[in-house]
Amino acid sequence: MAAKIYGSGNAPLKIQFITDTHYYSRKNGTEGKAYKKAESKSQKIIRDSDLVIRAGFDMLCQDTSTDIVVLAGDTTRDGELNSHEEFIEMLRDLKKRGKRVYVITATHDFRDGGVADGYDGDNKITVPAVEDRHDLWDMYYEFGPNEAIATHPESMSYVVQLAPGYRLFALNDDTNGKTEGERGSGFSDDCMEWILAQLKDAQENDQYVIAMTHHPMIAPSPFYAIIGKGDMQRNHETTREIFADAGLHCMLTGHTHIHDISVITSKKGNKFYDVACGALLGCPPTMRNVTFDPANAKIDVETVMIKDVPGIDTNGKPFDEYMRTFFFGMITELIEAAATDIDRLAEMTDAFSIPGEKVKKVGWLIKPVAKWLNKLTFKKVWRLCKKESGLKKSDIADIADNRVVDFILELVQNLYCGDSPYSPDTREYRITCGMLNVIDSFLNTIHFSIGKVLKGATSVRALVEPLLWNPGPCDAEATLPIEPIYDDENPAPKREEPVFNDPVKPSKKGPLILFLIVLLILVILAIVVGIIALVVWGIVALVKMIIPGMIAGLFI
Repeated sequence: MAAKIYGSGNAPLKIQFITDTHYYSRKNGTEGKAYKKAESKSQKIIRDSDLVIRAGFDMLCQDTSTDIVVLAGDTTRDGELNSHEEFIEMLRDLKKRGKRVYVITATHDFRDGGVADGYDGDNKITVPAVEDRHDLWDMYYEFGPNEAIATHPESMSYVVQLAPGYRLFALNDDTNGKTEGERGSGFSDDCMEWILAQLKDAQENDQYVIAMTHHPMIAPSPFYAIIGKGDMQRNHETTREIFADAGLHCMLTGHTHIHDISVITSKKGNKFYDVACGALLGCPPTMRNVTFDPANAKIDVETVMIKDVPGIDTNGKPFDEYMRTFFFGMITELIEAAATDIDRLAEMTDAFSIPGEKVKKVGWLIKPVAKWLNKLTFKKVWRLCKKESGLKKSDIADIADNRVVDFILELVQNLYCGDSPYSPDTREYRITCGMLNVIDSFLNTIHFSIGKVLKGATSVRALVEPLLWNPGPCDAEATLPIEPIYDDENPAPKREEPVFNDPVKPSKKGPLILFLIVLLILVILAIVVGIIALVVWGIVALVKMIIPGMIAGLFI
């Protein structure tokens, strides 16, 4: 395999990338207690989806530098037939305004059983939905499949000659948990063979390949294993290695509603980028401009934020700020519910893919922890990790009384919106990582691996640290280098890995914490035993007082 970049003679090509539109027809109900209950558990403003999408499409059309729009799945909320019908009309209008539109569908675009939820006053009702996912091929045929130069009917994937020197690989990885080689999303063996054959054909014709799929191939954060059930594409670790070494540099993805750019390097030294875009109806309400420029060996990624949506009362705020309030206000309510109302918490956690029943089972633990967390300040945390953080009291004077819970909310915001600002030289980084080092020291002392609970996690610090600081590509605006394909004949050059000088010291407090916990348990046991002994003594004393009197009474 030649050490070259395919399509290096091409002119740059810009595309507009959107995903997870989740269109919902108002005919399915937008008023009443039943709908409001459903909306309260949502990260998206479903009722006004038509207004948001129309505003987004207007912005797409205002940009006349490209006529290409790609959509990476979840076109509707839950596959409602009328939602599909109305959304398809919106796509047709987009085409009439000069855009070429290429679509794949995903899990939210059909429902087993052919019904989805609707709402009528106080009642949740059922409405007709697409049942067979393959029906979506015909429904969206005019948005990509009609231009296909190659198709894989079973997966509903297709290839389009997008422009001279460029091919679009629209790869549908959705199986809704049905068996396709294995359960869950991903590519069957047959589909993988087809993809690789198409990739080889593209390279033989010196075509640069632009690819999109729905499910992520690189986790946007180690924390995603918690908030998203680790819902990655099946076999993603193996598949991305194969793609990278086969010359596929970049995949546009959706599903997570997280605005992120991640990169891995294969064992042979080939880079693979996962460029994820936030949901159009979520937080952040984003689209992306992606410019592929193999002649200059780069991919330029730009974020476009929806800031104005006519018809929605945003209390005078730009729409993106309004959505932050909408979404993170829900998280604030979630934390409040954790401290006061576990039943309410269980209702809300479904929006974050955390089953409510599991929450109820551990409610006895969540509630006191949440109450304690609401009162926790930076100063209190700093006291526990002064040595590890290397900070003096005077260093944190202006942030000492800041609530930790507010900081946690900011970290969650960083996860969804991208680009964490707390680099290793900040106080927030040093205090947080200092405390995490203390926790890890304790877990190491008791020989507990967090990887047993969360697959892939090596430590608590490694899990949380990416929410503080993003050492990789900027999630909002980035230039991603395209490299030649490296193999055994053309090995990758040795790369100098940057040296990280950790400002936070490892903790040795694990044994002390274990000793204190054991001591506390012993004290509690001693108190319990003492109480039991006292009760027994009292009973014995009482018996001694009563029995002689009773015996004497028998002889009177």
